[in-house]
Amino acid sequence: MSIKIEKITVKNLGPIDSFSKDFGLFNLIYSRNECGKTFLTEFIIRSLFKDTKRWQFRENGTGKVIVSGLDDGSLVEFSPGSGKKLEDYWENDETGLPLSMVKLLVSKGGESSIENSEEGISKSLIKEIFSGISLLDKIDSDGNISRTIKAAQLENGNINIGNAGEGKAYRQLQGEISRIDRLFSEIESKYTKGVLESYKTEEKLLKDRQEKLYKAKCYEAYLISENIKDLNKKLQENDEDGLNELAKDISLYEIKKNEYNSKVSQLGQLHEKCRHYEWLLKVSAVYEKFSSISVKGPKPILAVLSGALIVATVLFSIFNIPLGAIISVLAAVGLITFYIIKLLNSSKNAGQNDELDKIKKEFKSKTSNELSDMVALNLELDRQKESYDMAKLLAKQVEELKTANEALGFSIMQKFLIFTGKQIPEPQWHAALAEKKTENRDLRADIESMREKMNDLAVREVEYLSEDPQIKFSYDEFEKARTALEDIQIRITEKEREIESLKYSICTETDDDSSIEWDRLLENLREKRFEKQNDLNISEAQIIAGILVHAEIDKLREEEDNKITQGLQSEIVLKPLLEVTKNYKKLFLNGDSLMVSDEYRDFCIKDLSTGAREQIMLALRIGFSSKILKQDTLFLILDDAFQHSDWERRKILIDKLADIAKTGWQIIYLTMDDHIKELFDEAGKEFKSDQYKCFDLAIGK
Repeated sequence: MSIKIEKITVKNLGPIDSFSKDFGLFNLIYSRNECGKTFLTEFIIRSLFKDTKRWQFRENGTGKVIVSGLDDGSLVEFSPGSGKKLEDYWENDETGLPLSMVKLLVSKGGESSIENSEEGISKSLIKEIFSGISLLDKIDSDGNISRTIKAAQLENGNINIGNAGEGKAYRQLQGEISRIDRLFSEIESKYTKGVLESYKTEEKLLKDRQEKLYKAKCYEAYLISENIKDLNKKLQENDEDGLNELAKDISLYEIKKNEYNSKVSQLGQLHEKCRHYEWLLKVSAVYEKFSSISVKGPKPILAVLSGALIVATVLFSIFNIPLGAIISVLAAVGLITFYIIKLLNSSKNAGQNDELDKIKKEFKSKTSNELSDMVALNLELDRQKESYDMAKLLAKQVEELKTANEALGFSIMQKFLIFTGKQIPEPQWHAALAEKKTENRDLRADIESMREKMNDLAVREVEYLSEDPQIKFSYDEFEKARTALEDIQIRITEKEREIESLKYSICTETDDDSSIEWDRLLENLREKRFEKQNDLNISEAQIIAGILVHAEIDKLREEEDNKITQGLQSEIVLKPLLEVTKNYKKLFLNGDSLMVSDEYRDFCIKDLSTGAREQIMLALRIGFSSKILKQDTLFLILDDAFQHSDWERRKILIDKLADIAKTGWQIIYLTMDDHIKELFDEAGKEFKSDQYKCFDLAIGK
């Protein structure tokens, strides 16, 4: 393969109005300062290369860079706006040219460094050039095999990886699969139609049972209601007001009866007090007649007093009390005289006195009082007349009371006949009334008890059932059925909620709408599980592959240092180093730093002078490119890469460029240095006229 820049055409590129030239093998572009040399270099870079981050460009101008040797011998046009660059060709090239070739092929703005680093070249580029590990480094790069995978391990077939990057994604996939598997487990445990159907069958049986018991309750409520009606009817028949009225009548009857008995008793007493009234009335006239003409006999007391006075006279005489004796004698004489006169008068009316004595005796017998005179008789007569008059009045009252009480008793008997349907004798009135009142109390108690039952049943009248449901109502059975129904309904609700929640979780997992059918949803979940398992298998395979590849590359890296050392010590690399520098003849790596050596000591490239680094970088560009390409040739674009070298070294460097151009390498050097131009013109004499070309930007040649 021989890749060459055949032609460059630009227009309106900074100070360059127009440039269009065909190029040979050995080319020099010369210009004074500010004539567009750097603009042209930048245009070539922007047109050919994709990896241009290390440079800063002023993007302007239009044109093309025409290259040969890329596409079956045909010319390929590149421009700053073209989508395909040289790296794209190299990437697909069977020879596997490294993308870093751009670093070796181009030097811009007097930069001698191959890479933007303190030393000018990195260990990674050296590895890419001298070791087959460069391709493996690309494979093992963090872009291909992440640091997370590199740090991972396989332990007994299990992946032990950090929770970042692929590890995080791997665990996330494991978590998603575990979540889906848990959903399948929940489906097995929760979404079982048989369980739910069994619950619903049990619910239906319990509802039927409860409905039958409810009908029995409504029927029982109806029966109780009818019983209450019957009891109320009986209670109405046993009219409480009527019974109270009957009780009052009985009480009144008894009061009147007691009053009657009392009056009868009083009447008897009055009759007793006035039973001799008519006799007294008859004898009062006789007594008055006889008592007016009769003389009473002297009373014995007069004789006794007379005797006593005589005894007193004797005593006064004995004791020589003359005055007392005289008075006693005179008194005794007077009494004796009065007694004799009385006795004589009474003997004349002895018959009348006997009749009066009989009246007095009978009066005494009847009244237990002495009849001393007419006054006593009149007093007794008046007393008995009062009782007699009262007895007449009371007898009339007793008769009236008897008549009224008999009528009241008859009324009471009639009322009892109404209440009991039979005649109740007076002695049983209170017992019969008490029985009726007790019956009413029992009726009211029964009604109250039944109403409490009705309240407990809590059945509205419109819900009463008159038809027997052929099942007896039981509070316990009804409560058991209600509790069991509530329990099964709770379980159904929980099961449906579980299923609904499960369905929601599955829909969330499968991104399905919650209205989807279960069969379709389960199929989608299976597909999701398959996809996640496939993703996990791929992830697991990538991680395992990364772990294994990284481990293998680590083993291969053990050979890396030997290959690099051999490459750096190869003649194809050291020969241009010695020819260009005339001093350094050895290259080696010390850690990550590239070292050069002369006869006496070793130097780190970053510690060398700018001129020395320019020479070494050119030597490395030539040596490394030759190492990579072997018999293949490319182009070198050098923008004043030797401006810091002394004049003697410049000639050596340019002669070396001429030598590699003779081997087929295309050299394009841009400079504003007259000395370098002279050296190029001198070296160009060794080339045919169409192989060495010098272009002056100032004069458009």
